Amino acid sequence: MKNNALLIWNIALTLLVGFLLVKQFSGPKSSGTESAAGQTEAEAGLNIVYVNADSLLGKFTEFKTQQDALAAKEKDLDTKLKTRGRALEQEFNAAQKKIQEGLMTPNQVAQEEQRLMAKQQKLMEDQERMTKELLAETETLNLQLEERIKGVLKAVREENGYDFILSYGPGTGVLMVNDSLEVTDKVLEKLNAEEKK
Repeated sequence: MKNNALLIWNIALTLLVGFLLVKQFSGPKSSGTESAAGQTEAEAGLNIVYVNADSLLGKFTEFKTQQDALAAKEKDLDTKLKTRGRALEQEFNAAQKKIQEGLMTPNQVAQEEQRLMAKQQKLMEDQERMTKELLAETETLNLQLEERIKGVLKAVREENGYDFILSYGPGTGVLMVNDSLEVTDKVLEKLNAEEKK
């Protein structure tokens, strides 16, 4: 009797699971009279698009201009520091030559050594200060550009009813995309138009 009850219970559960699987995977039947407005968001699907991060930054003229300006500034600072370093090296060599030729007293040697060490310390401090300033400037510009891009992305999303705008490119979490969903050009058009205002 107990075995018969278990058998009936197993058959009933199997039928129930089978019914639920058929119902789940058969999908909703469309009568053709439902309107898109009557569908829920889950039935209609999300409106997801993406921008190609590399193309966006590569063709965003203000970003390119500011990157070029920062690169020029970095090159200029590097040139100045290298010039000062070479001049200091020449002073060290000249002092070394005078010491070897015996043209300096021990007191003069100590003074020259202190002077050159102070100059070297100043050069290193200036290099560190300039590097920090350049990094801070770069960070500030990147934050400003990021805010601009976010503002434009928000406007594009609202204008077109997108639910999500993803970033696609190396290092992003998006591994594969449908090219027809790319809106990079639309975003670039707005970004570059804002710059001209």
